[in-house]
Amino acid sequence: MNYVNYLEVNINNIKANLNYLKKEYKYKYYIFDVSNNAFNHGMYLINYIDIDYLYTNNLNDIYLIRKYNKDIPIILNTEIEKDNILDIINNNCIFLVDTKEKVEMFTNTVLYDNLNIILGIDTKGITGFNNKFIIRDIEALIKENNKLHIIGLKSSNITEKDYNDFQYITNNLLALDLKLYIFNDEQDKQKIKNSNALKLDYSIYGINNKPKLFKKEPKQLKQVLNLYSKITNIMKETKGKKTKYFGIIPFGYLNGMLNNINKVFIKNKLYNILEIKESYSIIEIDENIKINDLVEIIGSNNPLENYISTNTLIHLSIFNNLPKIYEDKLNEKTFIY
Repeated sequence: MNYVNYLEVNINNIKANLNYLKKEYKYKYYIFDVSNNAFNHGMYLINYIDIDYLYTNNLNDIYLIRKYNKDIPIILNTEIEKDNILDIINNNCIFLVDTKEKVEMFTNTVLYDNLNIILGIDTKGITGFNNKFIIRDIEALIKENNKLHIIGLKSSNITEKDYNDFQYITNNLLALDLKLYIFNDEQDKQKIKNSNALKLDYSIYGINNKPKLFKKEPKQLKQVLNLYSKITNIMKETKGKKTKYFGIIPFGYLNGMLNNINKVFIKNKLYNILEIKESYSIIEIDENIKINDLVEIIGSNNPLENYISTNTLIHLSIFNNLPKIYEDKLNEKTFIY
C-alpha cells in the first residue's frame, strides 16, 4: 500500500458497534443510514454488516448499494421526479412519502410493478403528515391503485409524552398491523409504543455522544474511520543546548485538515499540531520520530469527537476524495457516483 494519506475503515469495529446496539436495544428490525456514500466511509462496507434495511436520503446512493448488494431493501427518503419512479421499483426501494403530492405522483403513474411506501408522520407538520383526514384521503388514493402499498410508518420526533397525539392522527394506520413502525432513532433509542424498528447512523460508525454535564458515560462505541498520513520531512531548530524537532505531514486544510484538530498520534504518543497550511501541517515531535512514521490524525487513539462538539458525521464529508482502505486491504474504488 503506497498511499501517504488515506482512510482506513475498521470493519471489526463496525461489527462490534452493531452487535452492542442490538444487545442493548431490542427491536425486530434494524435500519442503517448510509446516506451520501455511507457518510464518506464508502458504500463497500455494507458487504460486512448484518442489517435488515438500509436507509438513504440520496437517490444516487441506491446505485452504489446495488453494486454490492442486490437484495437488501432500501428505504429512500428524498425528492424525486416522475422519471425516477422506474429506478425506485427496479432497485427494490421502499419510498418514504411525506406529502400528498408525492402520493398523487405515484397514483397518477402507471406502475408496472408493486411499489411499497412508508408514510412520514410529524405531529408538528414539518416533515410529514399531521392531519388524520389527509391521511384518510391518502389511504383512499392508495386503495385505488393495486400496485401501491403502505408497509410502514415513520416519525422522527415522536416521544412517549406526545404519543396520544400521534395515535389520534394515525389510528386507522396503526390498526392495519403494518410491517414497519420506525419511531426510534439516534436521538431516542429507548423503545416507544408500537415501535419495532430502530434507525441508526452515527453510533454504528463509532461516534459516541458527548457525556452530559457532570455525568460519566462509558464510551461503548468503537472508532470505525481512521485517517492516516506519514512523516515526509523533519526539521530541527537548535537554540543553545536545546534542540526542537518538527515533523511535516502532507495533509493540510485543502486535504481536509480541520483547525479543530490540534493533536496527532504517533508511536503510542500524542503530539501537538503547531500549524496547518494549505497542503501540509507542522507537528512538534521529538527525536524518536522518523521519516515515514505513520501518523494517526483521526482514530481510536485520537477520536474526532474529542474536537467536534456537534454531530461528527457532518465533518466527514471533507475526506470524500481520500483513498479508503478496508481491513482486508481492499481499496474502495467508488469515490464518486
